[in-house]
Amino acid sequence: MQPPFHRLAEFVSLTSQDMDVMNGWLAGYRKVSRLRTLRREGDPVTGVYFLLEGWVCSSLMLRNGRRQIVKVHLPGDMLGMPSLVLPAAGETLEAVTDIKVSLIPAAAIGELFEHRPRLAIGLFLNAQMEDVALTQKLSWVGAGNAMERMSAFLLDLFARLDAGRLTEGGRFDFPLTQPQLGELLGLTAVHVNRTLKRLDQTGFIVRGRGWLRIADLAGLQSLAPNLPPRFSGPAAWS
Repeated sequence: MQPPFHRLAEFVSLTSQDMDVMNGWLAGYRKVSRLRTLRREGDPVTGVYFLLEGWVCSSLMLRNGRRQIVKVHLPGDMLGMPSLVLPAAGETLEAVTDIKVSLIPAAAIGELFEHRPRLAIGLFLNAQMEDVALTQKLSWVGAGNAMERMSAFLLDLFARLDAGRLTEGGRFDFPLTQPQLGELLGLTAVHVNRTLKRLDQTGFIVRGRGWLRIADLAGLQSLAPNLPPRFSGPAAWS
């Protein structure tokens, strides 16, 4: 499998020296088993994580003891970027599946801006893309019904996986449990179950054990309150 560098190359054309830097991140990767915690909320912040394989969720613990999943991370994502501005981690990173991840020290991120500016621009613009995605999620979680929330999430997930060449014929791995989906979308597990069954009945999606296929993309798009945004490509920043 090719290293998932597609996210950092979405906005800028990277040089061979930039690729050497990113390949260096792969040398010290470690494996983390499914459902194990990579970093807890409140832990010291020593850097960010580059996700090579698998799925990770970011979550926050509310004062009443309830957990809120705020993001599902996929291969190629940088994990824990927002916490770079905090004295302690602001989110918990938990492996949804078995994962491979590399730690990039905070000092190394700073060096990118001085020595590898194109790669730094890619990292910066990627963070802005994350802000756009979070804004969109807030809109459909805050104002959408259950079908709208689920449809928008599945479309966003499909677009991100497809960009990483992790889909085939509309089908992709789908390891999230219904309780995890509920925490992410602000729904009860029972409501998630009912919503997925309703989507099954439309014929827009087909589900199996650990996988999901979008059978009718236009149909699913018709249910969503908004669609994944179209971002500018490298030509705008070259």
